[in-house]
Amino acid sequence: MRYGFIGAGNMCSAIIKGMAAAEIYVYDIYREKCEALGSKVNVCADNNEVIANADMLILGVKPNMLQGFFDAHKAALQEHKPLLVSLAAGKTIDFLEECIGVDMPVARVMPNINSVCMSSTTGYCCNKLVNAEHKNQIEELFGNIGTVMEIADESKFPVFTALAGSSPAFCYMYIDALARAGQKAGMSRDQALQIAAETVLGSAKMILASEEHPFALIDRVCSPGGTTIEGVSVLQKESFESIINSAIEAVIEKDKTLAQK
Repeated sequence: MRYGFIGAGNMCSAIIKGMAAAEIYVYDIYREKCEALGSKVNVCADNNEVIANADMLILGVKPNMLQGFFDAHKAALQEHKPLLVSLAAGKTIDFLEECIGVDMPVARVMPNINSVCMSSTTGYCCNKLVNAEHKNQIEELFGNIGTVMEIADESKFPVFTALAGSSPAFCYMYIDALARAGQKAGMSRDQALQIAAETVLGSAKMILASEEHPFALIDRVCSPGGTTIEGVSVLQKESFESIINSAIEAVIEKDKTLAQK
């Protein structure tokens, strides 16, 4: 299996670093990004060289630059017909197929920033030419950087993008807010941040390991007349859940507007 990467930015670099020994071809306009990946990759002279050598082609191309990429390299894609994997947010399978102009296997894949520490939550959807073997190849590749799940109904992909692609930023904000509150109460910033991050990590593991609903776990922490219920009551009063819902809805709507451009 030969892998081709168009772009060597943070996401593609994280994927490559997580891969076991493989035949990898990569091109980026900033050659130093490719060279920073070391002897693990074959640095190509241009995009066409990557396309010519790839069985699976991973496009780390920004959504607003994707049309231009296809316009410039349509002939090479039509000739070699690799399994095309797009990481571009908001760009649908229909859009990708229309840009290519020929039948070939196409998948949308959305890792998240946590791929840098091999803890991504990655989703993918694909066209009808992507077979079971292709899916196994996608899941094997992206399994190197975390968990992978198929989103069979592409109409739900914007929801996945919001929940997995964007929400890490919300989680970072929450952890930062916890740490700042601890600092305000007199704890050192570094210690408060460590406590907040490790507690959120442990809480996530608890939800995944437990068969209980999150609210049942909340009830287990909240003793009658105790301290925790006071904080939970404030979060409910200040519309904590409503704010999160609004943030997710905003991401979904933005993703839909990207699909229309």
